[in-house]
Amino acid sequence: MVLEPAGSRVSLELVNTVLAARRFYLDGASKSDIAVELGLSRFKVSRLLDAAKRDGIVRITIDVPAEVNLDLSTGLAAAYGIRQALVIKVLDASDDFMRLQLGRAGAALLGSALEADDVLGVSWGHTLQAMVGAIDVLPACTIVQIVGGVPANLNINSMELVRQLADHAGGQVYPLHVPMLLDSPAAAATLREEFHVRRTFEMFAKLTKAVVGIGTWGPDGFALEPVLPAGIAEHARQAGAVADVCMIPLDAAGRPVALEELSGRLIAIDFERLSSVPEVIGIAGGVGKAPAIAAALRSGVIHRLVTDESCAHELMRL
Repeated sequence: MVLEPAGSRVSLELVNTVLAARRFYLDGASKSDIAVELGLSRFKVSRLLDAAKRDGIVRITIDVPAEVNLDLSTGLAAAYGIRQALVIKVLDASDDFMRLQLGRAGAALLGSALEADDVLGVSWGHTLQAMVGAIDVLPACTIVQIVGGVPANLNINSMELVRQLADHAGGQVYPLHVPMLLDSPAAAATLREEFHVRRTFEMFAKLTKAVVGIGTWGPDGFALEPVLPAGIAEHARQAGAVADVCMIPLDAAGRPVALEELSGRLIAIDFERLSSVPEVIGIAGGVGKAPAIAAALRSGVIHRLVTDESCAHELMRL
């Protein structure tokens, strides 16, 4: 009979635990490979790895970026039933700085979400402009403009946003070299049949992802109000519109609001098409926009949201 020294069996177990943990967590070896190397079953290796975490041999820490409020992010996503919320801590309350911070966060989220075979729809807005400015490189995906040209006196060129994104991605681009609002339904219908416009519209059904801004029709004013025919914005508010996504007016419950003044005159994606896009990222912030963002989230068209802390707190209150 051979007597083993006291504790030798425990020591061998400990050594195997450390070796298995090192190979799995540091070297990236599979459990099957580790089992072969140590002469153990795969089941035994799994037990060793579980023991390594339980006994403190392996300690896993997650470094949350300082600018992200993780608890508020997860709480907001759960409250509105969306896939993800990214709530950014914005120290400077100015609109320009907030847009810059949200744009950077949106650029990071978009960069991690996109694949080379994606077809990305892009709307317009000041925050999207900041996002595009923060992007370094994107996978070679296809870029599609989903809202026609915004008047130049708003200092936002929606076609330029699409061009810059396409430069970063290096893929195909489908622009809309036409205004987003025409004088009549007949004029809009004629333009939709123009070859390049029709080709872009046909891409709406192929979108796999989209990134959109969220506007407000609230009493503080709509960004496009100065360039819209007189009375439309006020009529929209009277009809219950509180939010705008891709020139789609939404009421507080997230339902599209039909406006006769806009019917048939828009060169933009419609609610049905936008709702069918598998992944839509909304980027918007500011406490004043909270009712509009809440409506957009309730509509079901937004799956991921990038916003700021103050707005997120107000969204939770709503």
